[in-house]
Amino acid sequence: MKCVTNPSSGAHRRQGNTYLLTADEIQQYNDLGYLTLNEFLTEEELATLDPWFEHFIMGNEPGMERDFCDMSQPYGTPFEEFRLVNAMLPSKYRPELVNNIYHQVAQSVANQLYTGKAMMDYEQFLAKKPQKDKAEFAMHQDLGYWPKTANTWTATFSLALTDSDLVNGCLQVCPGTNKEPELRKHRPKEFSGDQSGSSVNRDESHTLVIETRDTDEIVYLPVKRGGVTIHDERIVHGSGGNLAKEWRKTYVMAFRDEETVKQERAMGFTHSHNDQVNWEEIIH
Repeated sequence: MKCVTNPSSGAHRRQGNTYLLTADEIQQYNDLGYLTLNEFLTEEELATLDPWFEHFIMGNEPGMERDFCDMSQPYGTPFEEFRLVNAMLPSKYRPELVNNIYHQVAQSVANQLYTGKAMMDYEQFLAKKPQKDKAEFAMHQDLGYWPKTANTWTATFSLALTDSDLVNGCLQVCPGTNKEPELRKHRPKEFSGDQSGSSVNRDESHTLVIETRDTDEIVYLPVKRGGVTIHDERIVHGSGGNLAKEWRKTYVMAFRDEETVKQERAMGFTHSHNDQVNWEEIIH
């Protein structure tokens, strides 16, 4: 089991709302498809996000429909049975979150990773309930979820609102898989119980999985509260369940090319689970 951290990163990299990257970090992101940064936000900054996270994760925001769901189970799972709680697009529902401090600092890093014009495409709050071994994300590539566009560049930031470690299911990646010439085949996750183990489609669950390969090297990316992991759209990644006694809490924010975002929206794709789209048409 291999864990990777970035001890050279930290609060000394912050200049106002800018977090400075090194040339080696930018090269690592391009070559291996991931990066970790410590002390991305201060404790005071995190405290401005915590109450909103709790508001959404506890199901207190009305009118979200499928944007509030369990990412490890089919749509319609009762809230009391949730394991991996997901709240999509929080700033869409609460304008108080628009251009928050996390967005500003992450934008500064996206601008260093990308030579074009990067903009925030979507965001989500994710929480793994304690002692839920199935509160997991199966291995996948993010690009498998999205419409086909000319420019696929993406930087997805995962901000740790609680420590993220091996016990509570930190991010795991397969370095270098972002360089594979073809995207791996994705299929909807299979569920047991009343689904009878059969594959479900994107209208029943948004969760996709891939088959891993014997050559895949898994690296674990633990980070402390306030740190981030960043990964690209093609790297194979996932996370395990939460075996700890406390919640694992993460704020995800993804940046893409501005023109790519415009193309998505023209297709009627906003990353909301409530989107009415023809998946066969926009994926292929």
